[in-house]
Amino acid sequence: MPHMTDPDSPEASGLVLPASLDLTQAEPLCQALRERLQDPAIWLDGGAVERISTPCLQLLAAAHASAQARGIPFRLRGASAVLASAIADLGLSTAIPLEV
Repeated sequence: MPHMTDPDSPEASGLVLPASLDLTQAEPLCQALRERLQDPAIWLDGGAVERISTPCLQLLAAAHASAQARGIPFRLRGASAVLASAIADLGLSTAIPLEV
């Protein structure tokens, strides 16, 4: 079994999601998430998200699935009401679990 690093540890790679995750932000988000999949743990801060597109939600779901497949802890913390609602509305609560 892979070594599990605590997402709160200094080795964890964090990403503060921007206020707008519209279609123009899909490629930069994809690149940022790919880079973090090389790290021992990933955490995302979703507190600032005011707009999010379906493609960006799909990227978050794919990143979570990739992290799980690699045994990398993945946490989405402090999701804004907009982000949490978008995840729930599209039925992605299992694919993009929110940390309470």
